[in-house]
This record gives sequence, structure tokens and C-alpha cells, in this order.
Amino acid sequence: MAEGVSKSIASYDIFLNFLGLNALKNPPPLSFFRQFLVEQDGAHKDQFDIKARAMMPLVDAARLLVLSKNIKINNTILRYKALAEAEPQNKDVYIACQEAFKTLLRFRTEQGIRHKDSGRFIDLQTLSKADRLELKNCFKAIKDIQDLIQTRFKLAQFM
Repeated sequence: MAEGVSKSIASYDIFLNFLGLNALKNPPPLSFFRQFLVEQDGAHKDQFDIKARAMMPLVDAARLLVLSKNIKINNTILRYKALAEAEPQNKDVYIACQEAFKTLLRFRTEQGIRHKDSGRFIDLQTLSKADRLELKNCFKAIKDIQDLIQTRFKLAQFM
């Protein structure tokens, strides 16, 4: 499987562009007024989906970037560590993504333990002001890595 992906990447540059566009589908989860983007309807109305809105953009970005570098690692935190070593010029961005992902993972785990579920959906009203701020601070890493992807893969023309 991995060989097939490597061959596709080598043969078709556009493959990375499509993966890049996919990595940009979930922008940082804050509204224009810096409010959390929450679910609008359904069973989790007014809750924050930490997996889809915060963790997956970091996962998707790491997958794309390691594929483009032909790095074979299957762990998001380790992917960012490897990217920081491979690209010292972008080390700060990658380390910020690594730290943000760890923080998001901690939030999700704590929520899951507290509510005896997956921890995916968070009622933001139950978080302290400091926790909400810590969560928001993770979103800068999402914006920075998505900006890097948009520039590197020249995706403005596709958007």
C-alpha cells in the first residue's frame, strides 16, 4: 500500500495538491469574532467537536507533509517531530503543531473520562476561562500549518 502511494506521489504532482486541498477543508475553528465554531444542530448542538474541528486538521496536515517528504511514520506527534528535524526553517511551526496536538489530546481524554464517552464533543460552558483560552491558543498552530501548506503546494489557484 505505502509503495503505491509513493509511486502515485512521484508520478502525479497533482496528488499532493488534492491532499493539500483536503487538509485545508477544516480551517481554524474560530468565527470572525474569535468565538468557537460549535455544532449547529443534532444531538451535539452547541458543543465543540474537538476531533473534526481541531485534531483532524493537524492530523491531515501531518499526513500530507510526511508523504511529500517520503517519511514513513504513523503517529501525528512523531510526524511533527520528524518534520521539525527535516525542515529546520519550519521547526517552530511543527513544534507548535506537536504541542497543540498534545494539548487537544489531553482535552479530549479529560472530557472522555469526565463524561464516560469518547470526549469528542465538549460543552464549552463547562470549561474554565483559562481552559477555553488554552484551547483557542491551539488554533494558531492550525492556521500556521495550513498557511504553510497553501503556500508550499500553491493551492490558492485551486480555491
